[in-house]
Amino acid sequence: MAVAVFCLWHPPLLAAERLTVKAAGLEIPLDLQQLEAWALQPKDNKELGPWLNLLDPNTQRSIRELLLQPLQLKGSSVAPIINSWAGQQLVQQLGSLLRSPQGDGGELLLNLLQQSNFANVLALLRAAPVSELRLDLDALTELAERLRLQLQQQISLQKQLRSLALTRSTFAALPVAPLNAENSIQITLPVAHRLAPIPLQLWWPKGKSSASHWLLLSHGLGGSIDQLAWLGRGLAAQGWPVVSVQHQGSDAEAVRGLLEGRAALPGIESLPNRIQDFEAISAAIASQQLRFGPHPTPPRLMLLGHSLGGVAGLLWAGAELQAGLEQRCAKAMLSIPVLDSSYLLQCQLTALNLPKINPPTNLAALVAINGFGSLLWGDAGLRSLDLPVLMLGGSLDLVTSPLREQLLPFQQLPNPRSRLAVIEGASHFSAVGLEKEQALMHLGADFVGKDPQQVQTMLLEIQISFLRSIEEGQSAPLGVFNEGAVQAYVIDRKLVKQLRPLQQFSEVEAGIQ
Repeated sequence: MAVAVFCLWHPPLLAAERLTVKAAGLEIPLDLQQLEAWALQPKDNKELGPWLNLLDPNTQRSIRELLLQPLQLKGSSVAPIINSWAGQQLVQQLGSLLRSPQGDGGELLLNLLQQSNFANVLALLRAAPVSELRLDLDALTELAERLRLQLQQQISLQKQLRSLALTRSTFAALPVAPLNAENSIQITLPVAHRLAPIPLQLWWPKGKSSASHWLLLSHGLGGSIDQLAWLGRGLAAQGWPVVSVQHQGSDAEAVRGLLEGRAALPGIESLPNRIQDFEAISAAIASQQLRFGPHPTPPRLMLLGHSLGGVAGLLWAGAELQAGLEQRCAKAMLSIPVLDSSYLLQCQLTALNLPKINPPTNLAALVAINGFGSLLWGDAGLRSLDLPVLMLGGSLDLVTSPLREQLLPFQQLPNPRSRLAVIEGASHFSAVGLEKEQALMHLGADFVGKDPQQVQTMLLEIQISFLRSIEEGQSAPLGVFNEGAVQAYVIDRKLVKQLRPLQQFSEVEAGIQ
């Protein structure tokens, strides 16, 4: 489905006058003007009394709060999400809660949300170019209950992690001094698969003329080199050359184009170009087109990707899309994916054919930060990955659920040196640096998570420990690690088998696979 992102808006010939509310099994016809008066002064409106008195006080209060909920969308973090492919699919599904008698709720809601700010939900309803609307509060209540259960499942996961017999430990202190300017340069790499060269940021460790392993850093959808600069600097300070890539077309510049009305934000269809970016950079390092000193033996690579960058890395490394994705998506999308919005991106892949991928022979390890792919991999898509993989998740990640998108896929990984790390208080955006204003969104505490600086230090320490173990041919440590008030659990396949997510969640997942 293609919908124009910023289309011209003409004043509607009609305006909504009536709202039929389905609540507690009842269908209640209401006049919108009278409903607005009741929402603002609930005790002073007599016209609606006979209808609303059919509902219990809690339901009445929920209706009032919903109607007066502010909807200042333009210029907020919600706007670019709504106008992306995935956001449009989500709005289409939300259209099952609000629709006209003709049943075109998704298109109607999407057009309204794309046009203007509204003081509240009531104002949006009044602006609808139809004379009558239907609001299904029973379905909305059911959705809220599913969300509550999913959050309880994530809380249950944390309790189970705490119950494991793990050694409590800390990481060695990291150097805090930033690298000097001469140790970092920005360049562009001409490639055959893009019209413009790829922007790269290179960080070189001081006092080294060669290194056996290089790190390749890949941002998430709508991300940038700047967002992951804190991570690049920190890793280079530990002695690794770091190459951070800007994936044009699915980066922060693409988001600016969206906000300025020049382009739509791409989704997972950017995967082929991202994988080709990896291939081109790997070839440039092997041929010494990219170098900071002589390396007679081409260095091995370790790839670190955030969110979509991690998915692209897994595919490049040899992960396989399992047959039946359309069927899994059909089951997964029966309910609105509020807590795991990555479902929307994964299901977009049903309309995309990936080219044949030749896994690299020089890839030593892979790190997926807030990665996803539970629908893509099915129950066996990661079993062919023999290299060590570190999957990092956060207990506050409401975009890629650590239970669905990290814990369940991790069980497929065959290499015993693979690790799963869950950080308490971390969110999907904890890996995003906040030193500069970001084009994607102004990230608030709900998005970033708790103690963002300490969480980023923990993220850096876990990755350094894992990468160093790969370089030295050892196994990364397991246990409970602390950084100030932040706690992280690092476990392997054997420990994962001791975890038992809620039976209800397991049954739901079994139905999706």
